[in-house]
Amino acid sequence: MSPCCPANVRETKIAFGFVAQADLETKNTLAELWSLTKTNPTLSVVTPNTETDANDIGKGDEFPTTVYPSHMDTAVALEKYVSSEFMAWLFSFATGAVTKTAAGNGWQYCAEPSDPAVACINLPAFTWAEQIRTPPDSVVDRALVGMVVNDFTLTLESGPGRNNCRVTANFVGTGRVESPSGYTPWPAVTAEHFLNAASAAISILGVDYVAAQSFISLTFGWNNNVRLDTGIYPGSGTQNGYAIRGRMEYGTRECTLTFTARACKGAGEFDALIAGTEGPVTITLTGALEGTAVHSISITIPRARISNVVNGEADGIVTVEVTLTPLKPLPPSTEPYVKMCAVTTKDGILGDYLTP
Repeated sequence: MSPCCPANVRETKIAFGFVAQADLETKNTLAELWSLTKTNPTLSVVTPNTETDANDIGKGDEFPTTVYPSHMDTAVALEKYVSSEFMAWLFSFATGAVTKTAAGNGWQYCAEPSDPAVACINLPAFTWAEQIRTPPDSVVDRALVGMVVNDFTLTLESGPGRNNCRVTANFVGTGRVESPSGYTPWPAVTAEHFLNAASAAISILGVDYVAAQSFISLTFGWNNNVRLDTGIYPGSGTQNGYAIRGRMEYGTRECTLTFTARACKGAGEFDALIAGTEGPVTITLTGALEGTAVHSISITIPRARISNVVNGEADGIVTVEVTLTPLKPLPPSTEPYVKMCAVTTKDGILGDYLTP
């Protein structure tokens, strides 16, 4: 037996569909994949769940004698620096309701929560693939079919470097896995246009925290709370004897927003909390100019109010830590609950799911 030749995790290559799968069972074609970079070394998790007959009555004791296949879970935890390309993809796949318009020689993708009466509650699915070394010498080579965005968190922080602007995202899937992936050659890494927190323009309830030079950090989150258990039903499908999901639907969707700033005289966060003051929130990051397109992202919450204010400290400076509750605009307003836009030169993101 030849000695083991271990693989360095830096050899990992990832790729995923930039357009939605035709259905949950049909994986993205090679032409529909792109390859971006990430910062966490964690690989996808494939979990074959089983159960035993320990609690069955009639065998005379409580000890298990047989293991039965139950169902498959697939999950991906992704961490990366924020780029206009990835955020256009993430906003699109997290909502499924996207409008694309021209932005110079690029495109602006604007996403908002989909209307279940129009688009049902299904999320657009994609294939996640990863490989460590090429076949036939692969250590890992698999494709997870029917993945959707469960949640993501955008974090802006003080300090230099790309780390001050990053995003974490969690994907969950039907449980369908193809190993080997069947993708060859592997897609080349797509060049990304990264965004920096230093470029941020932030207005919260009419207060320009950037102009006040008091801002420290901000966290924006979106959670689809995907209904995993109800995705398995009579006829949902099986693979290798394990049940897999036949639908990937969002549950109770949630939007969260918190920020920390230096406590300044007359800033009024606590007064706004007590008074129940409402107002809009806008967050904008601006990046490089490519041709006539300016790479950027923006998040707009038309109506929000402060729900909690706590004093703290950062590097010896007194701070105010604020939690906001986004609220749905009331009629006659037709503005969406939240609007997330990204400008990039990447065309075709989401594919047929795009709003005409």
